[in-house]
Amino acid sequence: MGILETRREADGRVAVLTLNRPDARNALSIELCDALADALRGLENDSDVRAIVIEGAGKVFCSGADFSAIAGAGAAEFLPAFEEMLEVVARTRQPTIAAIHGAALGGGLQLATVCDFRIASDDAKLGIPSSRIGVVVNFENVQRLVLLTGMPIAKLILMTGRTFHADSTVGERLVTSTVEERDLGAVVLGFADELAQLAPLSVQGAKRSVRQVVEHLSGARTTDPHGVNEVDELVRQAYESWDLAEGLRAMAEKREPGFRGI
Repeated sequence: MGILETRREADGRVAVLTLNRPDARNALSIELCDALADALRGLENDSDVRAIVIEGAGKVFCSGADFSAIAGAGAAEFLPAFEEMLEVVARTRQPTIAAIHGAALGGGLQLATVCDFRIASDDAKLGIPSSRIGVVVNFENVQRLVLLTGMPIAKLILMTGRTFHADSTVGERLVTSTVEERDLGAVVLGFADELAQLAPLSVQGAKRSVRQVVEHLSGARTTDPHGVNEVDELVRQAYESWDLAEGLRAMAEKREPGFRGI
């Protein structure tokens, strides 16, 4: 079995992509990011597939980036693969649904937020613990989070690094709906099949139109490239920082980190 499994449901109308690194809590490696992007590109021109589900094997949806991939110089290779994968998800013609169980943390939550819909088990944990390990989330992913949750909730998620249950006040801003974990698979496939039976040109046209509106309203890379470049530089500095190395050490050693701001 590979790190990404693909199957068809609903008479082939629904493609289900399963992140398959359960022993690593489906952490995103460069290989997994590339595999997911390649699979979505392959489905893009498949007229039989009208909805796509992304799920995780094992106990969680996705625990975030593989720490071995983001430490030190490795970040320079991981970040482009991660961002390219998210952009492919965002631009995929068919509607995408994240089926979240257990947890969607860090890069895992960023993957979920770039999907069109997020259906979660009510006890799933959601969060982006960037401030607790010493990284900075890049501009486009912050933009998506702000548009999804509003500025105050986005600040709470990003600046505190807390985790929230899907059925909490914050969690309800992040997900489309919550269900009991035992019902998650059936509810997700039922919703995907509902989308798959609708007029494809209408569903895909609506998705594209909404994306165009969002890009028009938030085209900061064009209107304020200097400001966005500053954010890009902060992301780079954080991934090369002493603090990130300390944050990862502290997590491995199960202790509180001693950040220095360097």
